[in-house]
Amino acid sequence: MIVSLQNIEEKRVIFQNKIDKSKSNKERNKLGQFATPNNLAIDILQQTQEYLNTGKSISFLDPAIGSGSFFSAFQRVFHDYKIDKQHGYEIDSEFAEVASSLWNDQGLEVFNQDFTKVKPLNSNQVDLLVCNPPYVRHHHLTEGDKKRLVAETKTKFGISVSKLSGLYCHFIFKAHDFLKKDGISVWLIPNEFLDVNYGKTIKEYLLRNVQLLRIHRFNPDNLKFSDALVSSVVVWFKKSSPKSDSGVKFTSGDNIKNPDNTNLVDINLLDSKKKWSDIFKNGITKKSGETNNPLIKDLFLIKRGIASGNNSFFILSEQDLKRKNLPKAFFKSILPSPKYIDSLIIESDLCGNPDIQTKYYLLNSKESMEDIKSESESLYKYLKAGEEKGVQNGYICKNRNPWYSQENRESPLFVCNYIGRENGTKVFRFILNRSNAIVTNSYLGLYPKPLFSRLEKGNPNLATEILNMLNLIPSQELVKKGRVYGGGMYKLEPKELENVEIELPKALDKYINPTKQLTLFEPSRNYATQQKI
Repeated sequence: MIVSLQNIEEKRVIFQNKIDKSKSNKERNKLGQFATPNNLAIDILQQTQEYLNTGKSISFLDPAIGSGSFFSAFQRVFHDYKIDKQHGYEIDSEFAEVASSLWNDQGLEVFNQDFTKVKPLNSNQVDLLVCNPPYVRHHHLTEGDKKRLVAETKTKFGISVSKLSGLYCHFIFKAHDFLKKDGISVWLIPNEFLDVNYGKTIKEYLLRNVQLLRIHRFNPDNLKFSDALVSSVVVWFKKSSPKSDSGVKFTSGDNIKNPDNTNLVDINLLDSKKKWSDIFKNGITKKSGETNNPLIKDLFLIKRGIASGNNSFFILSEQDLKRKNLPKAFFKSILPSPKYIDSLIIESDLCGNPDIQTKYYLLNSKESMEDIKSESESLYKYLKAGEEKGVQNGYICKNRNPWYSQENRESPLFVCNYIGRENGTKVFRFILNRSNAIVTNSYLGLYPKPLFSRLEKGNPNLATEILNMLNLIPSQELVKKGRVYGGGMYKLEPKELENVEIELPKALDKYINPTKQLTLFEPSRNYATQQKI
């Protein structure tokens, strides 16, 4: 039987590749179709064996069965078990036909239906539900489907699901009623739910409505799906009431059976509103109390840099301006990409522009084309050439008037890269910007709160000291506040950076009261009243 299963699996891979190649990447992305590698499916189901009662027959369901990678693995791993009904749902007719033709003789019944619209019945409840749900982003869901799925979850669990939730979130909630009491559910889903705001509804469900058993996070540097930039986790849970004295296994690494890190966490310490990524490395311990260090938001207002609408058109080097004879009066100084900045301090030249080897400028004007033509024929021709290329039809440009005007933005005193990777250096780096340059959305800009400027007059080294303290923040502290994506890519949003703690330089000791509470800046926590200066 194992030999025949191997033959079927080889045919499945051929069909899978054929269908994948017949669709564009854009189409597959919209449908969220990223097949589970069979060796990974086998690893997941081998781990699942320890959670199942082997003394009874096992029924199987995959709500997004595709060509049947998980079913193929199920046949291999559970070939010695007594098997009851086995079925799967698949919305794509091509894949449904392939799965049915391949696995019908092995007892699989495939339904070519949208699983989110299937009515759960006692007859279709199973002991084991395994799924790699479609990774469909929220903007590819219709408003009608969003409203229907959100309303169903609210009615069933009392959980308010964000409309920003991807389809995989709705699959998890929908599948609850397809599982028998004490049945095991296994999900291969994106890592992002651990940290993003809409992920808290999944965490709330896992803590309140089922018994969470284990979460395994794969190494973000090694993608499990070669055709999708997404880092994955596997979640195991039992359909039973959560046990207050139970522990949840948080494991990580490329090998499920022999993980690199294992932390057994008291379920009472898990909070659906907190990020869970750091647990894989550090676990959770009971805290005696928060530190009295300020948060970054106590010192700075944080904003993403501007989105120009088309960097290659709107951002030009000083050499480009000279070559195209474009007047600087219509351009504003802007920093290049973080990878081109070597220094931690950007000084300014006599004109206030950044004193760097290659200067860049952002096109920005609110004047009409007629007025620009009268002032600069060369700039007028440049804009007309942009219109011929359709630059004005881009999403950002078409919502501006005129299309070549930019958001008004002051230059930030500090900047930090928005995206980083672990490559032997700091994932996120802070830079002191003494120039008048603004930044693109590849940066986060830190704008001092009002009292900072007053203090700096009495302490000219304050900015440098704050820079040092920002760069002394451990990378892991920033990483755990942010989020991780496939290929070991980390992102840090303004709201996430705001809540990172920072130690103050000794120059500010006199503004801290004896209980170590900050009295200098606008309080964000239980700090004392702001001190007047």
